Amino acid sequence: MRKVVVGIALAALSLSADTPKEEPVGLILAAGGSKVLRAKTATPLAARSGDILFSGDSLKSEGATASFLYCPTKTSNTLEAGSDVLLDTKALKVRSGKTGVAKPINTCFLPTVVRVAVASQQHYGVSMTRGLAKPEGDVIAFDQLPDAVKAQLAPLEAALKADPNDAQAWVEEATVFERAKLESNALLAYRKASVIWADAVWIRGRIFELEEHLATEAAIKAAAISPDAKTFAMIVGIGKYQKLPQDLWLQFPGADAKSFGDFLASKAGGAVPPDQMMILSDEQATTAALRNAFQTFLKSRPGKKDTVFILLAGHGTVDTRGAYLVTYDSDPQDLSTTALPMAELQKLVEEELSQVGRVVLLADVCRATTIGNTKPASMAAVVEKLGEAPGEMLGLMATRPKEVSAEGTQFGGGHGAFTYSILQALGGQGDENKDKSVSAGELIDFVRTDVPGKSGNKQHPRDFGNMENATKLSDVSRAGINITRFKSLYDSRNGGPLFIASAADDLPLSDEARRDIETFQAAIRDKKLLPGDQGSAFDMLGKLRGEMTPSLAQMQENSLRVALENMAQQVLLRYLAGDQNPQTKTDFDSGSSYMEAAMRLTPESLYLQGRDNFFAGRAMLFDKNFVGAADLLEKSVRIDPGEAYGYNALGIAYLEQAAFTKSIPAFQDAARLAPNWSYPLHNLALAYVESGDTEGAVRAYQQAMKVTPQYAYLPYNLGLIYQRTNRRREAEVAYRRAAELAPDSPEPLNALGSLKSQQGRIADAEKLYRGALAKNSNPVPTRHNLALLLSGIKDRDAEAIPLWKQNLAEKPDFLPSRLALAELLGKRGDAAGAIAEYRMVIAARPEYIGARIALAAQFLKANQPEAGLEQLQAALKVESGNGSLWEQAGDAHRALKQSDQSRTAYTEALKLEEDKAARKRIRAKMAF
Repeated sequence: MRKVVVGIALAALSLSADTPKEEPVGLILAAGGSKVLRAKTATPLAARSGDILFSGDSLKSEGATASFLYCPTKTSNTLEAGSDVLLDTKALKVRSGKTGVAKPINTCFLPTVVRVAVASQQHYGVSMTRGLAKPEGDVIAFDQLPDAVKAQLAPLEAALKADPNDAQAWVEEATVFERAKLESNALLAYRKASVIWADAVWIRGRIFELEEHLATEAAIKAAAISPDAKTFAMIVGIGKYQKLPQDLWLQFPGADAKSFGDFLASKAGGAVPPDQMMILSDEQATTAALRNAFQTFLKSRPGKKDTVFILLAGHGTVDTRGAYLVTYDSDPQDLSTTALPMAELQKLVEEELSQVGRVVLLADVCRATTIGNTKPASMAAVVEKLGEAPGEMLGLMATRPKEVSAEGTQFGGGHGAFTYSILQALGGQGDENKDKSVSAGELIDFVRTDVPGKSGNKQHPRDFGNMENATKLSDVSRAGINITRFKSLYDSRNGGPLFIASAADDLPLSDEARRDIETFQAAIRDKKLLPGDQGSAFDMLGKLRGEMTPSLAQMQENSLRVALENMAQQVLLRYLAGDQNPQTKTDFDSGSSYMEAAMRLTPESLYLQGRDNFFAGRAMLFDKNFVGAADLLEKSVRIDPGEAYGYNALGIAYLEQAAFTKSIPAFQDAARLAPNWSYPLHNLALAYVESGDTEGAVRAYQQAMKVTPQYAYLPYNLGLIYQRTNRRREAEVAYRRAAELAPDSPEPLNALGSLKSQQGRIADAEKLYRGALAKNSNPVPTRHNLALLLSGIKDRDAEAIPLWKQNLAEKPDFLPSRLALAELLGKRGDAAGAIAEYRMVIAARPEYIGARIALAAQFLKANQPEAGLEQLQAALKVESGNGSLWEQAGDAHRALKQSDQSRTAYTEALKLEEDKAARKRIRAKMAF
């Protein structure tokens, strides 16, 4: 059974495709250490000069005054230290503190922008998508501007004459130019503002979008004079998925992709050359590869006379955030971050492919299964929306709503019924009027009739779009292909999955250049990617650029871009698994290295910058650099505010500083943005526990277990909470669930042993501890617990000693075992052994007062009062208000026959001790 691609995605286009732009109400001029809380979020972020403000946002100043524009009243305002103001559409609402006297201003021009930027749509800049040079357009001189524009600019020009670094004036000028459709002038003004307000991410976004707009206009003009009509094809077939169980894998999307590509390459299909066709399948069809293909291959090359074929075969789904194409490395826990949003394809079709001659979109659709916790929504009402885009389009969907798209060996030896029918139609069976060609109308008629017949009337394709029925799509008078069972999707040249049909063999390259390309691609396959690595693909780029045309060199660069992003995606996928597979500093450092290398190839990418900030900030937490980490993680959130991964990491930064009231909102935002991701819920539960909200923690874990019931660490941690709150029956259920999910893990059995020990069920506890030890994984905690159990059993306490000694041989710094061993040795009369162990504890933790007190007691038992007194005096320097310590010091002085000192110590003890029995005991000692 085959599950979606475009169809399901289209069902949710209204959720994410066309994010509306809004009119801001304000602009921060001087942040003064203030915080911004965006509407519908819970996490305040550090304000930055140049931050744009919308209705519903609030600004809270802390130790200094902040200043900002408020456009509804055309005023410049100050917010006094310790104040909080909510910005509404009509008035400011001061919630605490006060604002200064508002100063009227002449202008308050701000551009309409999206509230929540999408970093993945600000990734590949114009240097990649529309050519190798950034378009500047024609900047119109001031004296040549329309009079109305000059009038609006006059006060701003005066301000800039007085202060060329007036970023506010540059932003307002850019806004005036944008409203007047003078994009080149606007771009120049935004660039000036960005230099001054470097932290204003939205300005960088406007620069990115304006460059794209100007590049698109230039490309349209170039395409209009292109002499030849060409055909381009983007073909995707995904049957294998890294993060989906194999029962959700598909059998034949790869065969569909391969056969459709073969047909287009045949004479009957138009003899599409390799450099105009891209095929992505299975492991190569990653999110990075598809995004790169859509943004560079299809976006940059087709022109007004050209035809574009897009075939998508695989899974797609929707969640509360939008619709997605599920790529090989998508994770259902957070599709918005890891999958390819269908909004990107919709934007491509509406804004870019609407400028080409014709688009044929073929989508194999099925909605029979779920993907993780997401379920495909009804698409009947929206599936035609893609066909409403400007330009000539033919769209074919494989099924009606609620139908299953079939695949099997009965369809050409192994295909989807839909694609097999398309291939048969284009190959000649659809030529109803026998004119040796198959038209758009004939393709539609054949597929809509043939597929129901092949599927027992269970599958009914649908068409949409506005392509003329007479448009010719294939020439059956020329040679086509034999549709037989798909055998291999592997490139015979390198043994890897088919990625792209390289055009290198058909271009005039030197033998040396061909060898260099092979060496370059081999380095990518071997994951030798980073600058400075031995045999690194990155270090070969300079030589390649000098050996071939810029377009071919860019193809090679793109393969490296994809490889770098793929490696970073793997780090992110491990991060999504949370404590199920805990990560190390090395993991996050490597993610940052991949992003930094990718940014050297695509320096304009906000998407790469945001992820690099995330990886680098997360790595800093391992070094306890909390300030630096929080700064980078906030930058990541500012660049990619609609994604959960940054908020979760920011919450971890706060949690590790015990700032629970700050961590909880960050985890809540992460859980809101990725409701199917369990890691933020786990972290939220930890924060709740530390802040005393046990029930909140339980609810968070219960929700997390619904989201990812396969993760053992969730019921395990829930069991710890139940055990801590004496809910032992519930704790046992949780621990046993964890043991079922992780049968090779010792932790659940160790926890169950601890629980049984608390209940006094000694034999059960010992059996569980020994079962955990048999797992031979991290035995130290379990061995310690078993020793504790045995030390409390009469006539078996000696068995604990070798267990603790084995622990300390393996892990000398494991203080719980050393302390327990010292205590047991003391009880058994081995004062020398106990003293030796306590000395090692104090050597490791000199501030540990309890160890000094215990050591002093052993010295006194061993008739070494002077050594004991030394330990007690060291303890009293830290805890001079401890009456028990003064009493023990008095005992030591008395043993040393130091009567005056002992009386002084006992006197201090009496001052501090309130217990009647203790006071009576101390007085008796003073009577000697």
